[in-house]
Formats: sequence, structure tokens, C-alpha cells
Amino acid sequence: MSLLEEVPVRRNALQSANGPASSRRRVDGRFITDEPLAPYDRHVRRELASWSAEVLQRLDTAPEDPMERAASLARAHQDAALLASSLGRPNEARLICHAGLDCVAEQAETSGDTSVLLLGFGPLVELSRLDARLGRTDEALGVLERLSGLLRGQGLVFGALTIAPATWSRIGPGEGGAEGALASMVAIETLRTLLGSGRHEAALEIARSQAPAPADPVLEAMRREAYLVSLCRLGRGEQALLVAALWAAEAHPIRRPIFEIRHAEALAAFGDPVRAHAITEECVRRVESRLAAGPATLFDLTIAARVSRLLATLGDPLAAELCRTTLPAATSLGDVPLAAELALRILAMDRRPEERAEALEALRAIATGSGYRIPAVERAIEAEDGPLLARSLKERAPSYPRLFERLLGFPPDTLDRSSK
Repeated sequence: MSLLEEVPVRRNALQSANGPASSRRRVDGRFITDEPLAPYDRHVRRELASWSAEVLQRLDTAPEDPMERAASLARAHQDAALLASSLGRPNEARLICHAGLDCVAEQAETSGDTSVLLLGFGPLVELSRLDARLGRTDEALGVLERLSGLLRGQGLVFGALTIAPATWSRIGPGEGGAEGALASMVAIETLRTLLGSGRHEAALEIARSQAPAPADPVLEAMRREAYLVSLCRLGRGEQALLVAALWAAEAHPIRRPIFEIRHAEALAAFGDPVRAHAITEECVRRVESRLAAGPATLFDLTIAARVSRLLATLGDPLAAELCRTTLPAATSLGDVPLAAELALRILAMDRRPEERAEALEALRAIATGSGYRIPAVERAIEAEDGPLLARSLKERAPSYPRLFERLLGFPPDTLDRSSK
């Protein structure tokens, strides 16, 4: 059953989403966010020094079992690539991803187990995400397209990683096997990349053409979210509000917050801030209840941050109160960029000296001790304290140069010297 057939009485309204441009309405884009909320493959973005030290230690204690060892090494390469990207070193991140492919191919050959080749999907997806973050949208989509060739029986050759069609036919298909996981992964990453690059017409078309995926609720949530966000960005207000209300009402309780927030965003974007605010207040009550029950998950905190953003855009000082409630949990969990977002919002919305001082102190810790360079954080601190001292790579993540050398066989400063 297609998206347009899910609720027959609404079929005509949904079909008109492809109607003429004259049916479009003016949209206030401040209220719409392209970053998906669907809880897919999220990682806690930890303080970089301890994160890099932990990855280095895991390399020293990799398991002996061939499959477990290969999985541990593939994960280490993915983490190292994320670290390099977070340190603002995309060229090194790219090299690490390719080294991960080399490692997977070597482990498959050494063990004689071709299923090890499936671990190469992780570095490839990370490579696609890296290109997307750098604005290289076509390159990012190209990586995903080559991955999806496996699903069409074309095989895959990417660097050292080679999966022949015959090999894929042995290790891919089967109930609960790699084929279904790969299809979902490619679909989710494609929609995420299209949304992040502003290609909303393409995202809308893909979301409309994909069949519902009841066996993969995360993919289905992403598909619906991409569909709704694209309708909003393209000014198709009637259709956006219709599906937003429908999906907010019928979504599974775990995913309902996604579509309640999206419904409120759509209402605000199309000129109904009163109803948007009413829904957002309900979201706040549920978020605070979840945080009080604890311990909060990364998804809980992501939802809380998105709700606070919408409140702030609506001009409600409750945004600062929600951020003050959420910030300790984000700090405890260790997600640095999320904690930075919350503290910055407190600073922007709260005029009380004590609350501002606490937010500034949190931002100082992030600027001087987390290893991240977040421009908005640095601007906020420099406005209060003056220029920040530049911190070297070894000060920001002392273990990273050794980690890079362990994975690639030469230190990262070799690249620095060769580029001069």
C-alpha cells in the first residue's frame, strides 16, 4: 500500500501535494528544521580527549574472535573518522574511512569469512555523511547509490572493498539479514542528505514513492518526516497540516513526539502560532515528565532541545526554563554540542544574572575543555571574556595523533607538512 492509500478518505488531499505552484502558501521558514528527529544511528558526541583515548584503548584490547575483532576494528575506524571531523580535519576523516575499508577487506581475507565484508558499510556511510557535511551533496549521494547497487545485483567495488554479486547473494538476502538493513540504511541516509542540502522536491518525490515499511518503524518515521518537512519547505501548507495532524494522532507513542513537534512547527510556519503554542506546551509537559522519570536518553534530550527551539522562535521565555531543566541531563550524558545548544539558548532568552552566569560557565567549559570548536560558543565567550587562546590539536584531543597513526601508519602532522 502506498502513502497515498494509507487513509483512503484523505487520498485526494494528499495527491494534491503534487498540485500546481498556485496552490502553495507563504511559509515562515524560521520554524522549520531540516535535521530529522527520527532516532536513527545517533551517537553521543562526547568530549574529544576522553573519546579518542577510549578508541585507542579499544584498539589495544580488540577481541581474538575473527568476527568480533573485525567489528571492533570497523567501529574504531568510524569513531576515529567522527573524531577527525569534529576536530575540523575532514581530509583525515576521509583517509580514515578508506583505511577502514582496507581493514575490513583484510579481515575478511584473513578470516576466510565473507560476511565480514558487510562491516564495510559503516565506513562507507560515514564517508557519505562526511561529504554531506562538507556540502558535497552529489558525492554523498553517489556513495549511497553505489551501495544500493548491491540491491540491484550489481555488486560493489569501492577502494579495497569488493563484494561480487555472487558473494552478496550468499551473505545479503534472508529474513532479518543484511539486504533489508542495507535497503533501510540507504533510504534513510538518502532522505537525510536531501533534506540537509535543501533538495526538498527530490526528498518529497522519494518519500512519496517509497512503500510504507511497517517492519522498520525508524525508516517509516524518517520517510514521513521527510515528506512533511518537504511539503512545508515547498509551501504546500494544506497538505502539510493535514498529514502532520494525522501522523501526530496515529504515531506509536515512542515516535509521537516527532510528529507533535512537526505539527506545531507546521502550524507556526503557516501562520497559526496560537495552536502551535498550545501543542508545544503539551510537548513541554511530556518532556519534563520524561526527564523527571530519568535517566534521559539521547532521543529524549534531542526532543527537548527541538521543543525549546520552537518555543524560542515563538518568543516564549519558557524556552529558557526548559533548557535549564534539560542542560544537567545533557551534561551528564556527555553530548557536548547538545549541551552547547541548550546553554546558548539560556543565554539568549534568560535575562536573570544567576542563570546567565551558570550558562556562561557551561559554555566556558565547552570552549576550553571539550575539544570542540563551536563558533557560536566561542562568540558568546569572547563577548564576555575577550579573545580565546587558540588550542593545538594535542591540547584538544591528546590521543588523536596516536590513534590516527595506529590506523594509518603515519602521524597526522605528516599531512600538515606535505600541504605546506
